[in-house]
Amino acid sequence: MFKLIKRLLDTNIRTKLVAMCIVVIVPVFAAGIYLIINTINLLQENIVNEAFSDADALKTRLKDTLYTTSAAAERIYLDEDINVLLNNDFADESDYRNYYRNHKTVANYLNAYSQIVDITFYIDKENFLYNTDFRRITNEIRSSYWFDDAMKYSTPRWQVLKSPNDGSYYLSYIRQVYANDGSSLGAMVVYVSPEWIEGLMKDEIFNVIFAVQNGMVFYSNMEGYELGKVFISPDFDISKGVNDNMELSDECPLTKNGYTIASCFDYENTGNLFQIYLVKPYALVTGATRELSLGYIWYMTLCFLLSMLIAVLFTAYFVRRIKFLRDQMHKVAIGDFRLDEQINGDDEINELYRDLQIMVKSMQQLINEAYEAKIQSETFKLNQMEAEFKTLASQINPHFLYNTLETIRMKAYVNNDKETADLVKKLGKFMRRCLEVKNSLVTLESELEFTKSYLELQSARFGDKVSYTIENEVDPQYKILPLVIQPIVENAFVHGIESSKSNGVIKIKIGYKKDSVVIEVIDNGQGIPDDKMSELRWKLEENDTSSGKSIGLTNVNKRIKMYHGESYGLTFSSETGKGTRVRITLPKDVDGEDTAVKELAEKESVNN
Repeated sequence: MFKLIKRLLDTNIRTKLVAMCIVVIVPVFAAGIYLIINTINLLQENIVNEAFSDADALKTRLKDTLYTTSAAAERIYLDEDINVLLNNDFADESDYRNYYRNHKTVANYLNAYSQIVDITFYIDKENFLYNTDFRRITNEIRSSYWFDDAMKYSTPRWQVLKSPNDGSYYLSYIRQVYANDGSSLGAMVVYVSPEWIEGLMKDEIFNVIFAVQNGMVFYSNMEGYELGKVFISPDFDISKGVNDNMELSDECPLTKNGYTIASCFDYENTGNLFQIYLVKPYALVTGATRELSLGYIWYMTLCFLLSMLIAVLFTAYFVRRIKFLRDQMHKVAIGDFRLDEQINGDDEINELYRDLQIMVKSMQQLINEAYEAKIQSETFKLNQMEAEFKTLASQINPHFLYNTLETIRMKAYVNNDKETADLVKKLGKFMRRCLEVKNSLVTLESELEFTKSYLELQSARFGDKVSYTIENEVDPQYKILPLVIQPIVENAFVHGIESSKSNGVIKIKIGYKKDSVVIEVIDNGQGIPDDKMSELRWKLEENDTSSGKSIGLTNVNKRIKMYHGESYGLTFSSETGKGTRVRITLPKDVDGEDTAVKELAEKESVNN
């Protein structure tokens, strides 16, 4: 044994894996056969136990049906109107007809109880008006077995009778009818609906025969066993089977159709014997076991073949990866650092190959380390000098610009050119505001002053050709993003007023609308053509600044949406030759913390 194991361990990897699969699969296959045999036996035993349980369940359902029918029949028997009709002698037929018309009849009960299909009273009275519900007792009826049986007992009887109305057999509730003086008037027969009995078999897959008294069938879902005929199993003694379930032997004719259980009970100890014959088709047992056996055989065969196939494929794949790793290590050993692409997978072989790649990269890094370090040092120094230069320029340029504008203003003032001096002062104020804009919300009053400075400069440029008005109904301390209104006004000048031949008018209206603040910039310029308008709306929706046109409007719209949400921003309406209306929609309540605007500025810097 030890020699065999040692020889197996000394073989190649593929042979080892195949042998391991065989050693594992064969015991599993044998254990599976043992389990399937036990499963089949348990399945057969469960079907037998289930047959006894089904018989008990059917017995309970049948008793419930008999009880509800008996209760309904007793209500009919005790009905006052029917008792008056049976015990009184009316003068003539008209009295009977009037009584039938004005009092409850059998038809009323047929409508009230769905389990009853028909009711018939068999009586013998002189001068009585008979009909389909109240029939005369004929000699044939008087000599019948069921009538004689009913007259012998004071308790109700159950029989299978043929209905005189439709000629069909029904399970029937029969009881003797008494007059007020205690004499017998005849019998009442209540016919049970077959649909009501058939409901006991709802969703069941077995065959069953219901019989009563001497074995007369009142329900059967098996061919060859008709209603109204007597059926007695030769292996079933009715007198001994009360309240017991019995397994019938193979000699019983029913057992040829399946596993058969017989059950009998005396309904409320009245001598009314009911029998239940339940037949479980053999196909339930043999079919299930056959399918289970075939399924298991196919499953185990498939598992064995798949296991062998997987073992062969896996060993071939494994050996190929080992050879590849060996070849790569040999290349490194002879000084060739050009390794092939990484091995697929996440197993130990791939980890070894990754470690080999890391080792090769470390060796290459040692060779080039000095050169790369020098390049990085020079690059760092260059970036540092550039940053220092930009910082110095950002500090010098604004001060130089303000000082230069102030010098020009003073020279104009000394030369008594006050208009020029005033314009230079306004320009300096405007430029200072542009350059000093920080990441913080500003008041509406401050933004309007900034916009007004721009309008005054443009008014000085265009003279009487341009006029403007500002109407504000909003709190001047309302917080707003900086540089929101001025770019819209500038756009009105550049694209609307400058190219217009008539005098230009710009109106700025600010007011509340529901939960929003609406800022409208209206001009009477040349307007925007439809194709340009479509392009502008598309740029606003997509935040597109690639063409270099309408960048100011796009940036304003983008900033508003990023800070306040997608429901706010810019909207346009224009008519060629009549002007343009730009509407800025902002929330009525604004969070004035500077941190929100800083976050907005950081987002814009990342996007840019």
